[in-house]
Amino acid sequence: MIARPFHLAAFLIWFAKKVVVANLRVARQALTPGLDIDAAIVRVPTRCRTALELVVFANCITLTPGTITLEADEAERVLYVHGMFVTDRTSFLADLAGMETRILRAMRPRGGAEVSA
Repeated sequence: MIARPFHLAAFLIWFAKKVVVANLRVARQALTPGLDIDAAIVRVPTRCRTALELVVFANCITLTPGTITLEADEAERVLYVHGMFVTDRTSFLADLAGMETRILRAMRPRGGAEVSA
């Protein structure tokens, strides 16, 4: 259920830009021999409270080129994510936390949920 349409629209615009940038980065990697890939599998703790929130977050990660959700642990509210360009795990996690915050703002009712990163 989408509780806040304005935040959903803002998320979709932000996400579209993110997907375009990620596509360009992956395409550059594919077309340029010798570039380094800093691939890693990262454990991503989430603030998701419901299975729907977790699934939406996991799918948005997977829809972003260069990342894929490998496993979702609903009981522990954790995702395991493979990233092609993980030079710094802290910034990778911060980037995903920003995505999660935007998703939760769109999905949770106003005043009923803490979603800050």
